Amino acid sequence: MKPALRHDLSSAPIWMAMAGAILLTIMDAIMKGLSDRFATIDLVAGRYVFGVVWSVPLAVVVRPPWPGAAMLRAHLLRTLVVVLTALCFFYSLSVLSLVEAVVFSYLAPVFMALLGRVMLGEKVAPAVALAIAVSFAGVLVIAAGKGLGVSTLGRDLWGVAAALAAALFYALAMVMLRARTSSDHLVGIVALQNLIAMAYVLPFSLALGDPGALVAAHWPWLLAAGFLGTFGHLCYAGAFKRAPAAKVGTVEYTNFIWASAIGYIAFRELPTWSAAAGAALIVLGSLILFVKRRPAPA
Repeated sequence: MKPALRHDLSSAPIWMAMAGAILLTIMDAIMKGLSDRFATIDLVAGRYVFGVVWSVPLAVVVRPPWPGAAMLRAHLLRTLVVVLTALCFFYSLSVLSLVEAVVFSYLAPVFMALLGRVMLGEKVAPAVALAIAVSFAGVLVIAAGKGLGVSTLGRDLWGVAAALAAALFYALAMVMLRARTSSDHLVGIVALQNLIAMAYVLPFSLALGDPGALVAAHWPWLLAAGFLGTFGHLCYAGAFKRAPAAKVGTVEYTNFIWASAIGYIAFRELPTWSAAAGAALIVLGSLILFVKRRPAPA
């Protein structure tokens, strides 16, 4: 019998997810700082190699159960989606400002609500079509602010496309994570994710990139990124173990605060009018999902 998914009504899942959001936003800033000098494939490989450096010793100490065949199959597929998320998002960081790349991730809660309903049978409020329309309008506002049009096929447009793809892959990965947290140990999930992701990406990095130069020049930053990624995902795994995907997904909105602050401090980036207005529309669209409709009269 499949274990039931928990629904913790306290604020604990929200605080855990917020801690994860802060840790992962700082990690994203580190990756952005390196993205102008190194290929995306090398950054993704470095992130997961150093994720293994932190997560495997943690698993040795905690000693979660060894993964069974079902767990291994599930995480082989889920980690492929995680890797696609990282590739798309890290590329978008190399093209867009930190705030702009993060704002597009606000579409993830809409995707999470849809996927959570389809894949896990989790009920969310109706008006999904309206939520998607409003959120998509926010994306168009951001694109318009960057001067992107049908005839504009510049580098920024590929960055926007990559950020949108990352939001979809991220939502799928988080819903798949929610599906496994009822049966799998959290530390086991994160350690297995790092190991499998490293196995997926490192051969391509060695064949197509130059990960050695990245590690030699910036291993302290990669070590920090591995720590932030490992414990950020542990926080998110704990949140998804306790609450539905749609509820936890709303915490993504706090990223605008963290990304704005980090972007200004590290890169002297200020949010543009289009990023702020687009973020407001995307947040509004996502919040529509959580407005409960009154039951129809009998």
